[in-house]
Amino acid sequence: MSRTEIKFIKPCLHQREEHFPLTPLYTQRCFNQGKIVQINLDNCSIQRMEELSDNASIEDVKEVGLLPLVELLQHGTVSLTAIGVDEMPDWRVQKAMESYQKFCQNFWPGHKDDVEATFRNFDPESMNKKVIFSELSDSARCTYGISYVAMLQIQNIQLNHSDKSPTERFEIYVHSMAGMLDLLTAYDMEIAKYAFWEQSSNQINQLPENIRLRRKYIKQNFHKPSSSLDKCRWRAFDSAMDIYWLSGANLAENLGTTININSKKYKTENWVGTNDHKLFSICQDIHSVYVNGATMKGLATTREDVLAQQPYWNFVDHFANSIMEYRKRRGYRSIDELLHRVDNAVKHIEIELKAGFSRKR
Repeated sequence: MSRTEIKFIKPCLHQREEHFPLTPLYTQRCFNQGKIVQINLDNCSIQRMEELSDNASIEDVKEVGLLPLVELLQHGTVSLTAIGVDEMPDWRVQKAMESYQKFCQNFWPGHKDDVEATFRNFDPESMNKKVIFSELSDSARCTYGISYVAMLQIQNIQLNHSDKSPTERFEIYVHSMAGMLDLLTAYDMEIAKYAFWEQSSNQINQLPENIRLRRKYIKQNFHKPSSSLDKCRWRAFDSAMDIYWLSGANLAENLGTTININSKKYKTENWVGTNDHKLFSICQDIHSVYVNGATMKGLATTREDVLAQQPYWNFVDHFANSIMEYRKRRGYRSIDELLHRVDNAVKHIEIELKAGFSRKR
């Protein structure tokens, strides 16, 4: 059975720019212009590296779906990060990093570690089979917290407000996120729109294939229903990490991160490498766009006529836009208390989820 090949996502495009493939030639052009393409590998791709033996061949690499990455490493000019280990529980990190280093040694001759590279701290004796959000460091909870709360709240609303209409559930989501965090992100809201969109089997079958697939992939990656509080936590964290691969790459570009190569500084152009074709497909339809040179001020979404004509989509799009416009006019507040707000929101949602699951028993 053939395995999915690694795909490369550029999380932010210029307005009206089409998605384009990452090629060795493109990376070399960037390098000549003083930029280095940085490929941030997600959890899926690092797991593929773990399948390779010490004396793996190119055929073995092809078999696990990593040949396009090797071609970029050997014929292009790129930097590489194993950012996907951030999603792994502590007990898995050491093997993952060893497999990543071994892969680089075998298939990326002449590469050097960045002198400023940072490595994740982990406890190899940890017995936790899954990452537990509340046990992460302050900085990690701050980094993933907004989307983690958003994904947890979607599950909470689906569990505890199933008697409400889809549009009412979306309103509850928006008002609750604004109340708990005083922060709303366009990407999380777009996920919520799909989460609360209800269609019968007959209605789904009548949708164009591209919409059916987008709906299916977003559900699988971001809001599959859960049967317990622990499963809600795990799924919310996995979903938040998918969003982090994209937003983290954008943030790094916004901050103007550089890499020092032979005493010369190069700006990074960040891409995500993933073997998750669902995430790749979603990003073709939902992605950031540059606004005044910044990567995190605009979101491009796909809204076919068949969606735009539905009362549900008409409502949620107009409601979300009006709320965002109001917040923009009002002015954004300080995020100094963000960690405190995230922790309180998680506790509040978990109490509601526990109560909801108790009632269902």
